[in-house]
Amino acid sequence: MSCEHAMAALREKYGDGEDYGNSIYGYSSPIYKDKSYLLAYSEAINMVPLEVEWTMPQELVDTKISPPPYDPKLGRKKFKRTKGISETFKSKRRNRCSICKKFRHKKTTCIMGIKS
Repeated sequence: MSCEHAMAALREKYGDGEDYGNSIYGYSSPIYKDKSYLLAYSEAINMVPLEVEWTMPQELVDTKISPPPYDPKLGRKKFKRTKGISETFKSKRRNRCSICKKFRHKKTTCIMGIKS
């Protein structure tokens, strides 16, 4: 919740005054109070000069910085999963015809189901 919304909710609940010993300003962080703000900006803040005016040592200018190594592989990494003990002896499901009850074909391809 943003600070403005929180303060609006507290102002709605407690009002602007010090009613019942609850002040909405007691819920805000001390860094948002006037004293901290004035302390932060009491000293002068120097501007950063333009990049053209910067003075850099020659050893830094001559240093060649190369990009980090790049791995062109895209997508999710593939890895071979080791099967658990209960997964090793799974039998594969086989088709079974619902007409003749034999394996290797289905009801749609059964010879017994064809009426001539």
